[in-house]
Amino acid sequence: MAPLLFLLQLWATVEAATTDNTKTIPCEASSFIDPVVPGARIISITTEERRNFDIPGVPKLLEPMYDLNFCDVQVYLTHPGTNDKVLVKTWLPLTPDLWNDRFQATGGGGWATGLLDLALGPALASGYAASSTDGGHPVDYFNADWTLNDDKTVNWDLLQNFGTRSLADLIYVGKSLTEQYYGQQPRYSYWNGCSQGGRQGYAVAQRYPDLIDGVLAVAPALRFPAVTMSFLWPNLVMKETGTVVSNCEFNWFASKALEECDILDGAKDGVIGDPEACTFDPRRLVGQKLECSGVEIEVTETMAEVVYRVHEGPSTPFGAKVFPSLTYGTSFSTFVNATTNPDGIRTLNDPGLDVFARTILLKKSDKFDISKLTSTEFWSLWVQTNEDYGWIMDADNSDMSAFRDAGGKLLSWHGTNDDVIPHMTTVKHRQRVERELGGAKAVDEFFRLFLAPGVKHCAFGNGAVPKDPLETLRGWVEKGEAPDTLTAETKNENNEIVTRDLCRYPRTSRYLGVGDVNRASSWTCEGSDEKEEPSMEKKTFRDEL
Repeated sequence: MAPLLFLLQLWATVEAATTDNTKTIPCEASSFIDPVVPGARIISITTEERRNFDIPGVPKLLEPMYDLNFCDVQVYLTHPGTNDKVLVKTWLPLTPDLWNDRFQATGGGGWATGLLDLALGPALASGYAASSTDGGHPVDYFNADWTLNDDKTVNWDLLQNFGTRSLADLIYVGKSLTEQYYGQQPRYSYWNGCSQGGRQGYAVAQRYPDLIDGVLAVAPALRFPAVTMSFLWPNLVMKETGTVVSNCEFNWFASKALEECDILDGAKDGVIGDPEACTFDPRRLVGQKLECSGVEIEVTETMAEVVYRVHEGPSTPFGAKVFPSLTYGTSFSTFVNATTNPDGIRTLNDPGLDVFARTILLKKSDKFDISKLTSTEFWSLWVQTNEDYGWIMDADNSDMSAFRDAGGKLLSWHGTNDDVIPHMTTVKHRQRVERELGGAKAVDEFFRLFLAPGVKHCAFGNGAVPKDPLETLRGWVEKGEAPDTLTAETKNENNEIVTRDLCRYPRTSRYLGVGDVNRASSWTCEGSDEKEEPSMEKKTFRDEL
């Protein structure tokens, strides 16, 4: 029997060596069996072979992709007792040589559980088998009407899909289809998302720690309900003080903050390197003059106080801070829609950011007017938001020991000039995880945070943006190469390439004093690995939660 066994093994080796990895794998629905998804039932599986498929680009964000060849598998599933119908779309490279042996689960944005083609395209182009889901509702970043039933009651089933359940579903489905198509399990599986997708990445790590090897979570909306309510804070401050500060005036204060704090990292490069080191106070500018719409304006005490309170972030009438705000030097144009006419009259317009309050809390109330929102109403809505919806949408559980013990790695980065989600929300979470799990050094073994000075929400801004953080995460997961820096790049106003090595938190970047300021080699990371904890007296209300 031994010679026969040897011949069979030899034949198998030769057969494997001569397999044509460039041969198209049939893309047929009959080739797939229903994936096993806990708590769900598969409704249907359809497939379509796509060749030379093009995806249009998104200006400044996503380059167009051409000639993609893949098996498009669309699985519809439902959760018994919910009457939902959820799409999980999976794209599989048509030939083994186009597949990198890995699976990528992709996140959503805004009120969309998944981005579908916009997220699947880049993943596929990089060699991944990838999945995305619609969560059972329309894909619309700015509309949450799907959260309500026809009778205006909350659709808790779809909210659960959005908050947690569909995240696991798409991983179960995607990994199963990948294994069936290629005849082998993916060697490694990753999550990739920004904003809502970043929140989802943390949620996967916290709630489904065994499903994924590595999570790339960018600019995460960790406390999504609180983030949406914080959008209303600037309008409330202006109403309470009776003083409207226009976008032009906010931008002037931002420029003054940049003038004062840009040099703190050793170089004038149009970026505040460490916002926490910036002690800019708008109240020191009272009496100075600026120009908006051709009108000369003098900074008043109430105007400066508005800017100060807005940057301090939501604070209770008793002075307890409950949520961070945007850093000095960051534009408030996302939150504030106030103009100044040639006569110097300021008008506060609706910024259109009351989706959560109007749709979910007030059930699409036609009577809700953000310009008339009182402090009492705001804090009532704030409490209702967090009490009723935080449990299903928040992803800020500081006990991430299950993810650590499963061997997972979380790489997160956040722009310090994020004009949608304050970067300090991610910093505060990281600090709470350190307190929970043994300090910075222990947490760095599985969770590393990088701040990107000058970068806005997910991209853009004056700062250097990480070039390929997913590749860095792969090196950490697959080779044990824990990153101390992230390679980043942008172009300045003169269209010159600017490179930086973003520092692992809590270290910050500092110019060495010699060399080209546009080159990463002229900068170094300084500071200790342990961030000094604030005293008990200085800790905020949220820190104590």
